[in-house]
Amino acid sequence: MFYEFSHRHTACLVDENEESVILSRETKATTVMGKEFVYNGVFSPDSLIERGSLLRTDDIFLVQTLRKTVDGDNYCSLIKTNVTVEVRRYAQEYDDQDNPKGRPDFVSVAADVVGFAQHVSAQLKQEEPGLLPTTSLVLLLQITVDVKEPSDPDLLQPNRIVIAGKKYQVDVVDRIKYPNLLYIQLSEDRR
Repeated sequence: MFYEFSHRHTACLVDENEESVILSRETKATTVMGKEFVYNGVFSPDSLIERGSLLRTDDIFLVQTLRKTVDGDNYCSLIKTNVTVEVRRYAQEYDDQDNPKGRPDFVSVAADVVGFAQHVSAQLKQEEPGLLPTTSLVLLLQITVDVKEPSDPDLLQPNRIVIAGKKYQVDVVDRIKYPNLLYIQLSEDRR
């Protein structure tokens, strides 16, 4: 079926590999979030697409779900990214002789990372009962981004994520909800 609709193909990059996709909006969406950010994509049977892939067209998308159609095409649910984030970790910097330089501070471990962020509303709290009471934002990132669980014994303090100049503390990193994606709960960082 994918090849029967070549007039609808859009050139794209899937994890930096050139491919084609047939993009459409989610037709059952009833909310602004669903109408604006949720898309469907159909890829050829031999596509390299997988859950968690980054898809670039004029917009940038994260692949949330993937299944094969009866024709063997790859059918995906996509979410359009809406933020660029920086991940910071509290650490001590050292000079060439391993002497501490200044006091420990938050240093950047990943910058210019695209993701999808959503403010926590009363409706989202009903749909996602596992949200912490302090969570103000949920963030979806590729699993390759170096965000550590707050309980990681190597951390002095939980990671900090900066979105549009505003600082957030990482409270939960869920690696199970979406395969190959990080579902992160963020609260306002008052440190």
